[in-house]
Amino acid sequence: MSTSVQMSDIQLAYPTESGTVSVLNQASLTVPPGDTLAITGPSGSGKTSLLLLLSGLQRPDSGEILVGSQRLGDMDANTLADWRSEHLGIIFQSFHLLPGLTALGNVSLPLEIAGQASAREQALAMLDAVGLSHRVQHYPGQLSGGEQQRVAIARALVHQPSLLLGDEPTGNLDQQTGEKVLSLLFDLHKQSKSTLVLVTHDERVAERCNHRVRMEGGRLYEI
Repeated sequence: MSTSVQMSDIQLAYPTESGTVSVLNQASLTVPPGDTLAITGPSGSGKTSLLLLLSGLQRPDSGEILVGSQRLGDMDANTLADWRSEHLGIIFQSFHLLPGLTALGNVSLPLEIAGQASAREQALAMLDAVGLSHRVQHYPGQLSGGEQQRVAIARALVHQPSLLLGDEPTGNLDQQTGEKVLSLLFDLHKQSKSTLVLVTHDERVAERCNHRVRMEGGRLYEI
C-alpha cells in the first residue's frame, strides 16, 4: 500500500532572538505513490522541519500539504494523531525507543494503541522479518545500535503504513552496520510497497532512492 505526497508553496519561518529565520520559502514537492525519495542539503537547511510538516507534527505558515487525498491542514490534532497511527511510519536517527519496554513491547505498542487484538503476533512476525526473533525480550539498553535501529524499523513498518519517513536512519551507525540496516530498510519497503521519503547526508542512502531533491535557500531542487 502506498500514497502520493504533494506540497505546494510551503512557507515556514521560526522566530529567534535575532529576528525571523525563513526555513522554507515557497517550497513545492511531488512524490508519486510507491516512490523512494532522498532529501539532501546542508545542515540547518530545514530537512527535518520538512519531515515534521509531512507527518503533520508541524504546520506551515502557508501552503498546502496533501498525502493521498488527505489535506493535512484541514485536520485537527486528534484527527492527525489517528491518521498518523494508521498511515504513517517514522524512523528517527536516534531510534527513539522506549527504554522501559522490550523490543517486542516497542514494536507492538503502536498496534496496542490502535486496539488490534493480534498486536503481539504481528510484532513478533515483524521482529522476525528484521532478524531479531532471538532478541524480542531484550531492552534497548541491551541491544547494539544496529539492533536498536532494526527495532525502530520494525516499529515503523508493523502497521503497514502507506507513507514511511526516515530522518538520517543510518546517521548513528558505523558504515558496515549502516549498510546492513539500509539494505533491510529498502527490502522491507519493496515488500510493503509504501512511499518512502528519507532525509539524509549519506550518499549511500541517496543513491538507493529513485529520486533525489536538494534543499537549499528554503527551496527544493530536483537533482
